[in-house]
Amino acid sequence: MTKCKRRLLPAEPYEIDALESWFSDLSAEGLHVQKANALFATFIEGEKKRLLFRMEPKQDAIFPALDESQAEERNAQHREKGWSFVCGLNRFYVYAAEEGTADYFATPEEEGAYYPDNLKGNKFFNSIYAELLVIVVLIAAYIFVLHRQTTYDWVEGFANPFCNPLILVFAIFAGQRNRGAIKLQSSLAAGEPHHQPTDWQAPHLRRKHRLYYVCVAGMIAFVLLPFLPNVFSFSDRPIAEVKQPLPMISLAELENDPDFYAVDSYYQRDGNAKEDWWEREANLVNSYPTLGSPVDLAYNQAGRIPNQADALGEPYESVLWVEYRRLAFFLSPKEYIKEYLGRAYETYETTALEDTPFDYALLAKGKNHTRLYLVSGQTLLELDYYYGDADLTKHYDLYEKALKEMQKK
Repeated sequence: MTKCKRRLLPAEPYEIDALESWFSDLSAEGLHVQKANALFATFIEGEKKRLLFRMEPKQDAIFPALDESQAEERNAQHREKGWSFVCGLNRFYVYAAEEGTADYFATPEEEGAYYPDNLKGNKFFNSIYAELLVIVVLIAAYIFVLHRQTTYDWVEGFANPFCNPLILVFAIFAGQRNRGAIKLQSSLAAGEPHHQPTDWQAPHLRRKHRLYYVCVAGMIAFVLLPFLPNVFSFSDRPIAEVKQPLPMISLAELENDPDFYAVDSYYQRDGNAKEDWWEREANLVNSYPTLGSPVDLAYNQAGRIPNQADALGEPYESVLWVEYRRLAFFLSPKEYIKEYLGRAYETYETTALEDTPFDYALLAKGKNHTRLYLVSGQTLLELDYYYGDADLTKHYDLYEKALKEMQKK
């Protein structure tokens, strides 16, 4: 039974001189290529006999010079000269012939004659200026999209992954394959000599080839980043199951009532004119790190005081959401707070708090809840207090301690 072996390509597909030499060297070892793509080639074991190989661009969007209807005619012409068609490789045809039995494949002038006149000579779209133009347009588009992203978009995770500077770098380097193919096409159309014996093991060829796949993998990873599992990202996990220590701010300490007791569920209003209630689970932790907020940790607590009642006659109930964020260095926590409140579905009465141990403190009161924002450096502590009547501004020492613990993470 004939054995098949796969080998990774040692160079980019447009490095035709190197790949032709590679195929020839492997044929001398008894490995004869049967099919190939831009990543690897498949060989079968056979007679150890060195063959000559030639690669020729085929009909493709980036190689419009070859008409598909003429491909079979050209294959027949090559067969007459002793060259047999082997396979396709990316945007190329691969031909093989035995040493000493085949006529020349084609002179540079004859090979250049296959291409239309508009590809020959020092044309603008075949020169380095075209490559620079693509890079400039890419950078301009990146800056335009980046400029439109708000602090809120970055922090909440709505910022497009393509805004990340690494995506720009990856995209430019990943484009080397197309740029290399265009340069090769121009070179062949100009009648420049190719198909020369080349050291396919040259380090620069391997580096260039590997860099392409690193850049492609990097782009894919950043595009899929919001969907990839993250050991530091979780949602709706009970506090008891979270192994890492949490910088807790206890709702019981804020209420400071001996009759207050914690509960595992609470009633939440839906905000309609007729206030309906539904039950929601309490004591959950969630975390959603984003590009704008690499550290994100939030948890909720709920509790009741049985001997008190709210305005609807229900037992006194309060809910506390605590969220810690560490914003990226290029974002302003204060600007995020402003944009967040500006997008809120209800109007808040805001008060900037003075004489606090924090860089910035803001109290925002809504219909049935209060938000307290505390900023220390790039770390933001947000407390969302619902339904209760505790004064959040009386516990700065508790918040400061929790913030310091958070900043260590």
